[in-house]
Amino acid sequence: MRKQKRTRATVVCCRGSEFLAIELQDPTTGERMWSLPGGEIEQNETPEEAAIRETQEETGHFVALRSARGKVTQYLFDWDAIIYDCTTHWFAATLTDQKPVPVDDEAYLLGHHWLPVASIDELFAYHPHIRDVAKELAKIS
Repeated sequence: MRKQKRTRATVVCCRGSEFLAIELQDPTTGERMWSLPGGEIEQNETPEEAAIRETQEETGHFVALRSARGKVTQYLFDWDAIIYDCTTHWFAATLTDQKPVPVDDEAYLLGHHWLPVASIDELFAYHPHIRDVAKELAKIS
């Protein structure tokens, strides 16, 4: 597998005892997994702008970040026959009053769901780093 650097932004958005998750299917392996809304930071875009944009693109929901300061971490992630060396800007977020819009994103995005915060351990067992940051931010959301 080849290795590629990626700088991204991700949101942990909670509503009561639930959090907003996306379901993905790896294009190469076909493996399905739960993830959090987020993606690559585009040129001339701040991490905050990317986090809000990616959440809207992947879930149709509009969010507001709870803090302008996110947590930044680095980890490896296997996806589509590439090992990504990710630097991720993590943000806790809440929903805005705007109504969700239809989602028209990549074919590997199978949908989004509100899932119990209590299930984060199980849903993200495949990647302990993502699991731990999701749990940390879900507690302050």
